[in-house]
Order: sequence, then C-alpha cells, then structure tokens
Amino acid sequence: MTKRAKIIAMVQLPPPMHGAAKMNQHAIDALSQDFDLHLIEMRFTRDLSDIARVSLRKCAIAIWLLLRLAWTLPGSSALYICFAPTGGAYCRDCLYVLMAKMFGVPAILHIHGRGLPKMRQSRLGHWFQNHVLAKQTVILLGETLRSEVDGLACNIAIIPNCLDDTAFSTAPSNDWHPQKPAQILWLSNLFRAKGIETLIAACALLRDQGMPCNLTIAGAQGDMNEADIKALLIDFAMTDTARCIGAVSQSDRKAAFDQADLFVLPSHYANEAQPLVVLEAMAAGIPVITSNIATLPEFVRDGETGRLCPPNDPTALANAIRDAVGSPTQTTKMREAAYRLCQDQFRCDQFARSLSNLVFDVIGDEHQNASHSNHEIAECPSAHTRPATSGPKPDDP
Repeated sequence: MTKRAKIIAMVQLPPPMHGAAKMNQHAIDALSQDFDLHLIEMRFTRDLSDIARVSLRKCAIAIWLLLRLAWTLPGSSALYICFAPTGGAYCRDCLYVLMAKMFGVPAILHIHGRGLPKMRQSRLGHWFQNHVLAKQTVILLGETLRSEVDGLACNIAIIPNCLDDTAFSTAPSNDWHPQKPAQILWLSNLFRAKGIETLIAACALLRDQGMPCNLTIAGAQGDMNEADIKALLIDFAMTDTARCIGAVSQSDRKAAFDQADLFVLPSHYANEAQPLVVLEAMAAGIPVITSNIATLPEFVRDGETGRLCPPNDPTALANAIRDAVGSPTQTTKMREAAYRLCQDQFRCDQFARSLSNLVFDVIGDEHQNASHSNHEIAECPSAHTRPATSGPKPDDP
C-alpha cells in the first residue's frame, strides 16, 4: 500500500475553549483519518483573558514552535495552520507560513476570524501579506468573508464550521410558545464585544415598556468577569430579572438551551466570523436573534431562520425580541427552518469530507488514490480552491 501523505497541523486545541479551538479539534479528527498527521500544538495560554496579551513566555514558545516546524517540514506534503488574521499572532503565523515556503511545502491557512485587510493597510503591509499568502490556500468560513483576501494572489476555499452530532436535538415538532415572562439566554465567553451590555439595555427597555423578560448570561471569564456583569445589572436595575451563572459544563449548556425561549447574541466583535454558539442554538431548536455582521446573515436569514439586528443598537434589539415573542407562529416556522438548515449544511461528516478533499487537491491526486482504498472520498464542491477576487496590485495606493 502506498504510504499516506505526511501533513503537519499547527493549531490551538482546548483549553481554553473557544470556537476556533473546538473547530481545530474537528479538523485534527478529520485529517487523521486520511493522512499521516503530525500535530504541533500552539498552546500559549490556558486562560481566555490572557489570549491577546504579549509576553516573553509566549515569544519563547513561538520561537520553539518555529524550530519544531523546521525540524518536521522535510518530507511533509502540506502545512495546515489555524492562521490568526490580526495582531502579534498574525506576525507569528506569517513566519510559520514563510518557513513552510522555504522548504517548498504548501500551506493551507484556516482563518476563523476577520482582520486581514487591517493588517495590509500600508503599502508595505500589503506587499508582505501578499508575499506570505501568494500561491497558498486560504480557508474562509463563508462567502461574505471573501473581502478578507481581495487582491491577494492566493487560492480560496469556502468551508463553513460544523456541529457535533450531539448538538442536534430532536427536530422541533410542537408549536413555539414563550413562557411568561420570556426566558432569554446569552451564552458565549464573557467578552464585552459579544454584546452583553447591548442585550441588558434591550431587556431594560422591554421592562420599561411593560414586557419583562428573564435573562440568563452564561460563559467563562474573558475580558469581563461575573462581578463586571453584576455591576451592569445593577446599573440597569436588572438584578431581579437577570442572572450571570458563569461557565457551564456541556450538560449544563444543554439544560440552559432547554430552558430558554430565545437565544440572543448581539455581537459587535470586530473579528467575528461564524460563531459556533449561534449554530448550536439553531440546532437545539431555539429561535435565534443576532447581529447582521460577518457570515451571520448567510445562515441566520432574517425572517426565515432567525432575526437580525444592527450591532450596538438596544432599541432595534428590543424590537426584535418583542416581534419574536409577539409572533409565535412565525417564530415557530423560523425555528424549524433553522434546524433543517443546520442539518443540511453544518454536519461533521460534511466538514470532514470538505477538508480532506481540499488537502488532497493541494497535495495531488496520487495521495488520494492511495487513501481511497481505506476511506471513501465524496465530492464536495465547496472544498475546491478558487483564486482570490482580483483587486488592487500590491504596489497600488
């Protein structure tokens, strides 16, 4: 039997738990089925609140990983990397991709956020980014994110995130009727940009207008902690109708979904791409209200599979919540359509086939023929690479 292709995977795995880390685990599971996978884990912290901070320790780890990569690259067919689009992590990951280029190993950059255009605003930044990504393959989570690589000489693959098989509850069959008062759930890591204050303000408006809601805020500490949340609840006089329960286990997460009438995530996070928790709520049969940013409108289709509102707008959010509660028949239809969409487009097996097919496309068909006897590779057009949209040349203003 022909030897399986050697693939290097440089990714962050939990802990800490966040959407990209969870998807990295799915990627590792998928790639290990078809390739000789060499994992280089990029573990810089176990604390969410420490993710964006620069330290000498992190710099030392980054250099050590660069040396490990150089040692592993000879004989490898491709480098798969969870590529950071902004900040110091972007510069670090660019070095890893350039190292792979030095060894003639193609790189596959899986991007779980937004921010590449910001890093190429200057002429030098544009030249550098184009040099790093030239002839490499970039995985984007949705069509909306093509602007991330406009004008760059890279190939594009669109592969959306996926959900654990356990994320799907029994298909909703009963008509949706909210409790009185309606139970609203916010679930994410506790970052201010995820719209916590916007939601609290919206619930306060609804209370003042005679439509009280009970709000549950759940999530692990990020740039906010439970004391910060409680301070916000005091400021908005919401301590009687809102609570923060902190981080939740997987079983508690399911219970939180089961008890909620609406899931609301009014994120204004600048790097937001495709938050898994929104998909999880849809798959759990909970009506969703979220922001009209990033790839969210691609699957939360306003009035069809959920409701969208502009970020940082408590009044618009309050109106969306009121509309959902006041239109149970329409909300029932949207909840059912959202569940079907998740079943059709966000399953693990689809993600695994798309990712493996993409890697086979990058490294060549001879490896796919070797693996074919062990694992059936299904055609998945979304995994095929396409050139980036044309745009300004690197030396254009």
